Amino acid sequence: MAITDNLKPEEYQAVIGPALHAAADIAAARGDPDLFNDLSSMLALMTLVRDLADLYQHHWGALGQISASEIFEAAPFAACVIVLQEQELPPESITAMTQALDDANTILRKENLLGRERVEVQKAWDAFLDQNPELGHTHLKQAARSVTNIIDTWEVHQQVKQ
Repeated sequence: MAITDNLKPEEYQAVIGPALHAAADIAAARGDPDLFNDLSSMLALMTLVRDLADLYQHHWGALGQISASEIFEAAPFAACVIVLQEQELPPESITAMTQALDDANTILRKENLLGRERVEVQKAWDAFLDQNPELGHTHLKQAARSVTNIIDTWEVHQQVKQ
């Protein structure tokens, strides 16, 4: 059973679904119709899920009717597993790829590269709460694009250093 199976349907719909949609759109716009092949877009997926999960918990947590925080903390990783499982990859490939994503995410956090996307994610969240999913999706795509641009720029700088 996937960790996302522990999310309530409304949590999945608010956190995982929109992030998957935005990340897949950005991967396709970057020339890769399969999200799982684009490391930057997969990392954007993790980032969007993390940010949306934080906003969801902050917004609805006071009511005490949400899943445990551990479930939300695992959601970014779980979203990537969903993408990889949809490709029917062998379990050892999924394990290797998720480890690579986790390692890359750790580097991004250590380098303090992420965070600027949060403004767009907040705008998306507000749009979703205002029942404007089209505007919300536009903001999420912009957030995903921002993350992929940051990662791509960082990778180029790392190659130049070598």
